Amino acid sequence: MYNTGLSRIVLAGVFLASGCSDSSPSNETGTPTTVGGPSTTSPTAGPTTTAGVTQTSGAVGSTTGAGVTTGASGTTTAGGPTTTAGGPTTTAGTDTSTGIGGAATVTGVTGTPTSTTGGPVTELTVQLDQTRQIIRGFGLNATITDGAALPWEQLYTLEGENGLGLSIVRIGMDENGGHRAVASGWETVKSLGGRVIGSCWSAPAAWKTNNKTTNGGHLLPDRYDDWATMIAEYASSNGLYAMSVGNETDFASCAEGSCQPPLTVEYESMVYTGQELKEFVKVAGPIFDDLAPDVKMIAPEASLWIHVWSNLSPTNKANGGYDSSDPLDCNCFSNEITDAAEATCAAHCLNGAAGELAEGGYDYGHWLASDPAAWSAFDILGVHEYESQVGYAWPADVTGGVRDKEVWETEMSGVLHWPEEGPSTDINNGVAVARWIHSALTVGEASAWLYWWYKDYYNGDNEGLALLQNGNTIAKRYYTMGNFSRYIRPDVFHAVQMAGPSPANVMVSAYKGDAGELVIVAINETNAAVDLPIAITGGTAPGAMVPYVTSASDNWGEGAPVTVTDGSLPAALPAMSVTTFVSN
Repeated sequence: MYNTGLSRIVLAGVFLASGCSDSSPSNETGTPTTVGGPSTTSPTAGPTTTAGVTQTSGAVGSTTGAGVTTGASGTTTAGGPTTTAGGPTTTAGTDTSTGIGGAATVTGVTGTPTSTTGGPVTELTVQLDQTRQIIRGFGLNATITDGAALPWEQLYTLEGENGLGLSIVRIGMDENGGHRAVASGWETVKSLGGRVIGSCWSAPAAWKTNNKTTNGGHLLPDRYDDWATMIAEYASSNGLYAMSVGNETDFASCAEGSCQPPLTVEYESMVYTGQELKEFVKVAGPIFDDLAPDVKMIAPEASLWIHVWSNLSPTNKANGGYDSSDPLDCNCFSNEITDAAEATCAAHCLNGAAGELAEGGYDYGHWLASDPAAWSAFDILGVHEYESQVGYAWPADVTGGVRDKEVWETEMSGVLHWPEEGPSTDINNGVAVARWIHSALTVGEASAWLYWWYKDYYNGDNEGLALLQNGNTIAKRYYTMGNFSRYIRPDVFHAVQMAGPSPANVMVSAYKGDAGELVIVAINETNAAVDLPIAITGGTAPGAMVPYVTSASDNWGEGAPVTVTDGSLPAALPAMSVTTFVSN
C-alpha cells in the first residue's frame, strides 16, 4: 500500500502461506430454511467495529501471532486504529500456521492483551460481549463448469452423512449478458433458502482497449453505461441477491501459446486501475438503482485481497515460487503491507507526499473510499484470497478504521504454481483450507466465504472443494470447511473477539448466536495432540459443548459433551485436525 504512516493499515494476526489466482483457467469461485437457513429478506448490515489490532506479518512460510493489546483506554498499540470509545481491543484469535518453509513460530505485537476489566489475559478467552461481524454463510461457485448439475441437496442442506450446510452460490455472466457455463439446477439453492450471487469476467471485445475478451484490457469509458446496464439486467432477470461489477479486476490472463508460470491459460478477464473502478462504480450505482434496485452491488472483487488496500502484489519467491503476475506493472512484491514495501513500487503506483492516490495502481478500497459517491454506490466489499492466502484487516484510514460494509470472500481454492495446488485430498490440505477460512473471518472480518468449484474440471489441481478432476473420494477440505458451514449458521451468528495466548500453529475463533448459542472452531495444525483450556467470559457460558472433529480418521466425528467448569472449556484437539465445539 502507499501510505505515509503505519496507521494506513493494520494486518492483525496474519499467518502467511500463499495462494493463487494467476494459475486457474478462471480461478473463480448458500443454507436451507429447513435447517435454519437464511432469511430471504434483505438483511441489514452487521455491526461495525474497528479492525482491532495492529500487527505485521512475516514472509511466506512464517507466522505472526496476534499478541495484541489494549489498555483500559480501548486503543491499540502504536500504529493501530482507535477503537470505539472505551471498548477494549483484542485479537480475533491467535493466527498461526505451518508455513511453506516449515514450522512457524508465534510473535505477538508489543503489549499485553487485556480483559474487559483491564486486567491481563493469561488464558485464551472467548469474549462474548465483544461482537464483531455477522456471518452470512459459506458457499461455492457454479460457473465455468461442464454444465452438469451439482449435488445441490447434499451441498445446501444438512441432510445425509455429507450434508455441508452451504448457503451461498455464485454464478457467472458472459460478455453477452447470458450465463457463463453455469451448472444446471442452480436455482435449487434459492428453494433451499440460500442466496445466489453473480459476477462477470469481461465486457464484449469491442468495448475494451485490447479488442479482446481475454488478456485483460480495460473497459472503454464511453462503454461504462452499456456494461453497467448489461450487468444490472442480468442480476435483476436472475433474481440475484448480489452482483459483482467485475470479477478479479486486478487480473489479466495470458495469451495462449505464451503462458508462463504463474499464468497458465487464456481466458476472459478485464483489468481496472483503482481510479477506473471508482469511476465505473459511480456510473453503475444509479443504473443498479434503476434496473436492479433489490440487488446488492459487490466491488471490487479483486483476486488478491492485498490489492484492495495497497499496490503491493504477493510473492512466493523466497520459497522457490513466483511473484504475482501484476498486470498494472507496479513491480512491488510483499505479503504484508508496510511503508518500506510500498516505497519500492514503480512511480505510477507511488502515492504522493500528501497521500494522493497513485493513478496507475490497484488499491481499490482506498480509491472507492476517496469518493463518497463511489463508496455509497456499492454494498458489499468483495475479495478473493489467492496467492498470499490470508485476509487483510480493514485499514485505519478508511471510515475511521471502522468497517461500515460487509466483506465477502467470494472465491478461493488451491491452484497451480502456489501452495496447496495439489492434487490432494489429505487432512494436511484440509487443515490448510480451514486456516484460510479462519484468517478471512478473524483478520479480514469476512461475513461470507466461498470456495471455487465443487469439483476440479480442468487443471488437475485443488480447485474442486470435494473432488479431484478424475476422482470420486471426497477431499478432507470439504469436511474442514464443513466444520464452519455446518455449525455457524447464516444470519444467526456473529463472530466474537478472542484474547490471550494459544500454542503455535493452533488457531481458535468463536461465534455467538442470536439465542445465546456458542460455536468455537479450533484448528490444530501440528502433528501432536493439544490440550487447550478456553475461558468464556462476557456472558453466560454453556454448561457443556459437543466436539465435532475432522482429522485423518474422522469427518465431523461427534464426541461426548465436554463440561464447561467455572467458565472454562477444556478443549482436547487431536493432531492435525479441526474441531468445532457446539454449545449443548
